[in-house]
Amino acid sequence: MKDVLEQYDEFLALAYTDALKKSIKTDDPVTNVFQNGSPYSFNYVVDYFETADEQGVDVENILAAGTLYYIKTLADDLGIMRVADAVLMRWTSGMLDIPQGNTANKLYSYYKMRDAYASAEERSMFYKIVLDSGDGEVLDEMAINRDFSPLWDSLMTESVKYIDKYESKDNNFNIISKAGIFQAIKELQYNLTTYSSGMVKAILPEMYTQFEKAVAIIDDDNVKAQLGWGYRRSMWNVIERICQEEFQYKPNVSAMRTAAVSGHKIFATIASFDEGLMSESAFQEFLKNIESFIISQSQLGDSPSTTENKKEKLKPKKAEMDEFGEDDWDF
Repeated sequence: MKDVLEQYDEFLALAYTDALKKSIKTDDPVTNVFQNGSPYSFNYVVDYFETADEQGVDVENILAAGTLYYIKTLADDLGIMRVADAVLMRWTSGMLDIPQGNTANKLYSYYKMRDAYASAEERSMFYKIVLDSGDGEVLDEMAINRDFSPLWDSLMTESVKYIDKYESKDNNFNIISKAGIFQAIKELQYNLTTYSSGMVKAILPEMYTQFEKAVAIIDDDNVKAQLGWGYRRSMWNVIERICQEEFQYKPNVSAMRTAAVSGHKIFATIASFDEGLMSESAFQEFLKNIESFIISQSQLGDSPSTTENKKEKLKPKKAEMDEFGEDDWDF
């Protein structure tokens, strides 16, 4: 009997191997083809990655984007940097008579350090990279955040829709979904985490220091006494006067201040946002900042679809709701 088994060992081994192949089924259609199985045994269930790590959110990156926006609005859009340069030029040419002392030291220090700080072109480059704002030139290998404006528009639109529903509801017992706003915030979190990274975080402290020094010059009592106007002389009317005399335009200082402050607060809320931890009072404060931002943009003429009636336009009629997707809430 043993001799008979040994005689058929080779055939038994082949049969055993073939049986194993037929019994093994995998989820890979390619493997199934080679094992004489069906390549189409698929139940159409996909992985939602619910057990995978959450997509990372970097709070510091988002806060950096908010500070960059604040600097852009006040330093360059309002023109505080240009105004400080104009004050410096008047002092240099003798048109501004400043006695030796603290004010003169501020001006001289600003003059000596001016070229060491980021230039207007460098600032514009970072505005373009992170916020896709302005016409700053970037290098070919630099990625511009093209998704930011549509995502910001989405947050503004969802907020306007919520405000409209909230203010028009019959009683306080109707629940209005915040899902659209929360989703828009999350998308901005992921977007800014990705794009507000790298060198911009290293150069921001320098940019803000330069901004503070420019403000210190314009807000100096000796400068306000000579360049301010009216009985309430402030750095803001110094800015208005210099812009009119040197650059032939008068900025809407109030609207730009509101845009800078409310915009920065919006970025701060986006950075710290956690759907499970956001209180109702914090949410309502967030909406107030959204309203302030939209109104200021309307006053500045940067939102062509917003209404002349400011707050009234925050409550669009249903027939007009679809048009909000085309609104320009850009910086």
